[in-house]
Amino acid sequence: MQFKKTLLATSALMAAAAWAPQAHAIPAFARQVGMPCSACHYQHFPTLNSFGRAFKAGGFTMVGSEEKIEGDGLSIPAVLNLAFVTGIQYNKTNGPTAGTTATTKNTNNGQFSAIQYSLFMGGRVAENIGFEGEVGLTGPAALASVKFPFSYDVAGGKLGVVPFLTDGLGPQQAFEPLSDGATPVHLFNQEDPAVISANAYIWGMNAAGQANATIAGGALPSNGAAVYYYTDMGFASFTKWQIDSLGGAASNGGANNAGSPTSNYLRAAWTGNVAGFDSALGFQYFSGTSSTSTALITAGTYRTKMSEIDGQMLGDAGGMPLTLIASYATAPASDLTGTALNGGTNAFNPGTAGSRKSFNIGAELGVLPNKATLQVGLRRASSGVNVPGTATGNATDNAIMFGATYNIALNVRAEFTYSKYSGDMYNAAAQAGAGYVGDQLTNLTLWMGF
Repeated sequence: MQFKKTLLATSALMAAAAWAPQAHAIPAFARQVGMPCSACHYQHFPTLNSFGRAFKAGGFTMVGSEEKIEGDGLSIPAVLNLAFVTGIQYNKTNGPTAGTTATTKNTNNGQFSAIQYSLFMGGRVAENIGFEGEVGLTGPAALASVKFPFSYDVAGGKLGVVPFLTDGLGPQQAFEPLSDGATPVHLFNQEDPAVISANAYIWGMNAAGQANATIAGGALPSNGAAVYYYTDMGFASFTKWQIDSLGGAASNGGANNAGSPTSNYLRAAWTGNVAGFDSALGFQYFSGTSSTSTALITAGTYRTKMSEIDGQMLGDAGGMPLTLIASYATAPASDLTGTALNGGTNAFNPGTAGSRKSFNIGAELGVLPNKATLQVGLRRASSGVNVPGTATGNATDNAIMFGATYNIALNVRAEFTYSKYSGDMYNAAAQAGAGYVGDQLTNLTLWMGF
């Protein structure tokens, strides 16, 4: 019974990860500030440059040439700024094809899909108050995320408070300006983020499918509030949060999760110039427990334990823009010796074989500046689960990724991603298992936002 409950919890967390929205630039902000996407993004969206980080720290309140309506206690854009973001994707994995019927085909047969179909809203609500929200338009329309940053000038920096809710982006959704993998939202490759981001791997967002199917993790639905302080030299934030879907959202079965946020998220980073590169070095620390009673995740109390160090360098190499990122994260194993779901299950590592950990590096070179890039990523990881086919060992899960992008327009991008996986997770026992999707992924994606 204990195993069944744990398995149900694991499946629910995996489902949360599978439906976590991918985030890109929001053209609504371009309309508000009267600038092209490249004003805030480095090489291409969604990677943020220093101006984009400052805009975020200011709570999305900056207004450029757009007319404002102002009065006593009122300062809003004259036009409500909206944006539509969508993507069409083709995935092909190299596992054995499962048959020819619609109910047995999977990505081994090749698969076209609309991976995002979302309406974004964002911008200035008042002089020191901003807003960002997303409504998913596939299936029953439902609110995917919302946050209200309050930002004030204090001692040469920005002091902010951000109440937030998200159906899958975790407590980082409240405030994270870096693009080094601390949150998958700003990664230069969105199609297999777990190769270039330790955070994405720990959270179970591996596009390979095999790791997804075996390890729960999961980009958790969350709500809570963050406080942050941001300067040109770095930033720090602290978030109180809990595992929860958006109250009343269709993805949450219309339920609301009662209770106060009891999990903690601490984030800090230094930013500065190193050899002409816009650089950063930071850490993340998750602690505490979170009780949930939503329809999306099995009711119970989960540990939220994970830590990470991460860094980035954005600059010029031989006249071409270069992005370099690296991260290392670890999440301790779950302890299921007691009653299931009594806080023994770690939401970031439901396995019991050992710590789930990952070291990741990624690079993107703008071979045609503002037009085309080449990407590479590398992962060395331990999964936190037993080697497939055995009851022992902490299965290794390594990967290498090659990618390319081409900007058809600043807001329309074509992408190619190829990933090759290796390690214990892809041994003979795994290959013999039902639903095995192989050790290679090929992805073609077309994104656009307007």
